[in-house]
Amino acid sequence: MTPSLFSPAWITACAHAINHNDTYRKAASNWRWPLLLHVAHDDARTTAIYLDLYQGSCRIARLATPDDMTRAEFVLEASETTWRQVLTGQLDPIAGIMRRQLTLTKGSLTTLAMHGATAKALIAAISQPTPTQTPAPTPQEPLPVTPVQHQSFVTTSRQGLNNDSVPMRLWHKAKRLGVWNPADIDFSRDMADWQGLNATERDLLLRLTGMFVAGEESVTLDLLPLIMTIAREGRLEEEMFLTTFLWEEAKHVDFFANGFLRHIAPDAGDLSHYHTPAYRSLFYEELPQALHALTTDSSPVAQARASVTYNMIVEGVLAETGYEAYFAALERNNLMPGVRQGILLLKRDESRHIAYGVYLLSRLIAADPQIWPVIEQRMNHLMPLAMQIITEIFAAYDEMPFGLTFEEFSTIAMTNFSRRMQRIEKARFQQVADEGFDEGDDA
Repeated sequence: MTPSLFSPAWITACAHAINHNDTYRKAASNWRWPLLLHVAHDDARTTAIYLDLYQGSCRIARLATPDDMTRAEFVLEASETTWRQVLTGQLDPIAGIMRRQLTLTKGSLTTLAMHGATAKALIAAISQPTPTQTPAPTPQEPLPVTPVQHQSFVTTSRQGLNNDSVPMRLWHKAKRLGVWNPADIDFSRDMADWQGLNATERDLLLRLTGMFVAGEESVTLDLLPLIMTIAREGRLEEEMFLTTFLWEEAKHVDFFANGFLRHIAPDAGDLSHYHTPAYRSLFYEELPQALHALTTDSSPVAQARASVTYNMIVEGVLAETGYEAYFAALERNNLMPGVRQGILLLKRDESRHIAYGVYLLSRLIAADPQIWPVIEQRMNHLMPLAMQIITEIFAAYDEMPFGLTFEEFSTIAMTNFSRRMQRIEKARFQQVADEGFDEGDDA
């Protein structure tokens, strides 16, 4: 007889399923933390389930004791209805967290994202999600600003430019792939397609455009402090590549402002009403504050916070996922070839920016492993905000135009985020950031 859901017998069956699932054992080889699942039943009862999961096996599975409540590194709470949706495959747990149907009340959202494969394997075995842990940030003393005085130049020394370094490899890619002119894109077919869209479809494209163009403008305005910080440290190769950042971000503004809004939707008017509360928090406050903090504090900690905000969250989660959604909406419906062309070029630029962010954070961690908890703390602070922005976009429509689904793009966001965080974490055990660094698809 099948045990009733959430009963002691069911919990025991879950442990058996975990310990006899080879896929989970392989996927969870790096997972080593106990977790607690809290179920709020429809009749006001509560059930707490404690699972001690360690490197692919379940060592303990039981109804939680008071000590287990403290012992668990991660606690995930939801209603019985929500848990049943997860267990029956109706609700993806990552989507549930982003929609706040599932609540991580103890643990690190960043670590959860990094162990996405573990979570999926666990769900496949017993249909349970996985939470995580939160280390405290490590304070760092600001480093003194280098005096504005040159003692020598790299290019006239024996050292010369290091063309094998990650920043120079990205520089050479930027020269080869980043030279495109938004004014060369033909929008004639796009203008005709626009006339054939219904009001809801137009509204979504204006919403995305209003968010993208302001976001690109924001990073164009806010990037200089990072470039100046890297320049003061005498990192010529990195500064050379960062000059392409500013040019490309400005070019992205040009694409949306003088391309889409000028040729396709010239009567769009003020688009700032599409800037939701979460969007305003990130782009009006968090991004400029993190980047401009470098003007008075150029410490590794400040650089890490700035890069996490800009490269990992704004570009790596929101921009990349948003451009995937934008492109997919048009590609699947064979619409607006000019806009699609621009987005593909834009995405290629952004991938180099993200690759540099991964490199910069890896370099900071390789020099000082104590930077890792600072990065994780910043991620934990900003990821819920980024998720809320995505949620707010989908919440604006009873039925999302163009066949877009929340689950599809939340999965893209978390998958890319997890992949990059795992690459950054490797730097904790390396001597130099370039060690084994492959920009690959990110450039």
